[in-house]
Amino acid sequence: MKKIALLFLAIMAMTACGSKTNSTQQVADSTVVKELPDTLNNAEAVTRQVDAVYSYWNELREHFDESQPTVDERFGTQEWRRVRQDVDAIDRECECGGFFDFGEDGPLDAWTYDCYEGTVSANDIQVKMEPDGTAEVRFLIKDASTPKGRPVRWLMRVENGEWRVANIFFENDDDYDLLMNMRAYADDGKYNKSFNINKYLPDMKQQLAEKQDADPDGIFFDAYGLVDIDLDGTPEVYVQNKERFSNAVFSVAGGKVSLLAASFAATEIYFYEHGVGAQGGCGTGCMMSDCTVIKDSRPVVSFRIIDEYDMEGNLVESNTTKEGQKITNEEYERLFAQLGKQINLSAMMHDIDE
Repeated sequence: MKKIALLFLAIMAMTACGSKTNSTQQVADSTVVKELPDTLNNAEAVTRQVDAVYSYWNELREHFDESQPTVDERFGTQEWRRVRQDVDAIDRECECGGFFDFGEDGPLDAWTYDCYEGTVSANDIQVKMEPDGTAEVRFLIKDASTPKGRPVRWLMRVENGEWRVANIFFENDDDYDLLMNMRAYADDGKYNKSFNINKYLPDMKQQLAEKQDADPDGIFFDAYGLVDIDLDGTPEVYVQNKERFSNAVFSVAGGKVSLLAASFAATEIYFYEHGVGAQGGCGTGCMMSDCTVIKDSRPVVSFRIIDEYDMEGNLVESNTTKEGQKITNEEYERLFAQLGKQINLSAMMHDIDE
């Protein structure tokens, strides 16, 4: 999707398991309203605001005025505006083309995707009011050259007395989460200025070799990316060997290297709100999930499940362990719940020059 060097870490549901921003945990803005007034607590109020976004966007394009707020400033939440500003700061320094430089015809736009011709509008708006005071909004962005429209999804919440956009998802691109990936992009731009991967490589190779029962001198990494999984201000390090289809994620909090997850040809790395895991095949009729819960960028607990199936696909045996010790399936489920929901992160990858 992106022209810049992004590694996409897709999140998939497994049967075994059921690219500058402030990366500290976001504290709710004091302007956020969860108990909505009657005038706003309805789908019609949300729909009017969606239409207002595109009326304003078209007006700015027709009569640009630098003194007027941008669409982000006018309709985005405080968190959205902070992250957009951080991305813009990185883009001004970066020679990579910028976060939104994807698509064959040039940069896209968070609000319009690639719909620029004539009047841009939101169509077939569907609003789902949520009990936490937010609204999920789905619609098609259309312009003169895109009559079928581009599907998008917004998360909206009330701030400063009106509905504002908290996040945008591009449904045509695997429900691409803009806020999460803008934050990851900006984080990388901030962290990578002072990050020296070579400082950590010997420890990384040694720990991965121990996990693989291999010679550390035979382990090579050719790229790395920085992702702050738990948003605590300290990035985790994603390393890969593209030729051998091997990847690993390490914590480097306080200068201490800790292996969080490793994947090989038949497995994939998965990120969660509070951890990371590797899941996939472990042989004929065998599926494995190997996960680590993290806090403050340090491993808290690691656990594993290995499921074995017969030729008809029926589960024959399930083995669950924590730190190498056997546990019950109920204990495994409790630990797995600590990971939180799966998240779709992308990391801007950098070549390793050892």
